Amino acid sequence: MAEGQWGNCKGCRYFANQNPQSAGETHRCMQPELAEFELELSGESGCNAYEARTGMAAPAYEAPSPSLH
Repeated sequence: MAEGQWGNCKGCRYFANQNPQSAGETHRCMQPELAEFELELSGESGCNAYEARTGMAAPAYEAPSPSLH
């Protein structure tokens, strides 16, 4: 896997919805090495395979929401 930067899925080029209406929306991760797992993620999720979408500046990483479990 390419050495990426941490960032939230909502700003990643691999997030299936390129214009999420809210950070809580869930969509598939289309990162080539992860696509086979059919991951369904919220825009608030994040990982180190993050690559900013065209037109996005620096990664806008926000800490994950606390778990309700």
